[in-house]
Amino acid sequence: MTLKQEILRYSRQENIGPLTNWFESSLEQLIDEQVYTDLNQLEDTGKKLISGLISYGKKYNIHNAVVGMSGGVDSALTAALFKTAGWSVTGVTMPIHQKKEETDRGIEACKSLRLDHMHIDLTEQFENLLASVRDYDLTIDEPQNSIRRGNLRVRSRMITLYNIASMNRGLVGSTDNFSELAAGFWTLHGDVGDLAPIQSLNKSWEVPKLAELYGVPESTVFATPTDGLGISNGDEDQFGFSYLEFDIVLLKLCQLERTVNRNSLIEYLEVPASDQAKVNKILDRIKSSSFKRRNPYNLEHPQQKNIYLGLSNLDTSVWNV
Repeated sequence: MTLKQEILRYSRQENIGPLTNWFESSLEQLIDEQVYTDLNQLEDTGKKLISGLISYGKKYNIHNAVVGMSGGVDSALTAALFKTAGWSVTGVTMPIHQKKEETDRGIEACKSLRLDHMHIDLTEQFENLLASVRDYDLTIDEPQNSIRRGNLRVRSRMITLYNIASMNRGLVGSTDNFSELAAGFWTLHGDVGDLAPIQSLNKSWEVPKLAELYGVPESTVFATPTDGLGISNGDEDQFGFSYLEFDIVLLKLCQLERTVNRNSLIEYLEVPASDQAKVNKILDRIKSSSFKRRNPYNLEHPQQKNIYLGLSNLDTSVWNV
């Protein structure tokens, strides 16, 4: 099987539908440029990520990680990398009106990866929290309310994870990948933890293939990605494009060697008219979530212009962090 065929399989694109000519030729270009790396390079990537986790643990004398196990491939890979690096890992399943098959996959991954497992059903706490939000009726079934209910779910889970991490004198593993980072597909002050092993990895190839290499069950590796919040039938259903299509555009943009105006990107990427609507949707998604990647946005002190720089220098040169 060629690398291209493997990417189509692990991204599940072959089940979603064929790529158009522009997306397919762009994928081939990214493969030729080794942006999409082969198995040997991917194995090396995994080893270096594990080395980074080992170094972090030694530097800060912390070796316990808590990971929320959603039943998805991101959390499973995150837990697997921590475990392989010698950390003590607690995998926590926290259903809130969650589909049973998702919770079951989370439990299966904990068993397969030999994690300490905690199961905490947060449904009752979530319902109590919903009842306490008096300004708006979040029970009305409309898209914006679905998103707000989802944000409450994810923040409730993070409270639970940080409480467990505190009891274990550990940290919370962050499970977001690079594609989600760019798409803004995460909740501020919600599902972002302390240490992120996979945030540099793309969702369409690196995450699922590495997950398979590190013992994540196949049922999880090839599961349809969802937010676990019941907002839609899956991530790609919300997006209006597949993760592979998103990553192709994102990775091409990350290769830019000069500044290009947003209005000129379509022309720069040489996107044909037939694909422009989808590519524009991807570009708008990345742009609209940029505020999340800069959070919190710190205003400068009106007089002390270098105060942040001074603190940064203190951290790097004196504390060596």
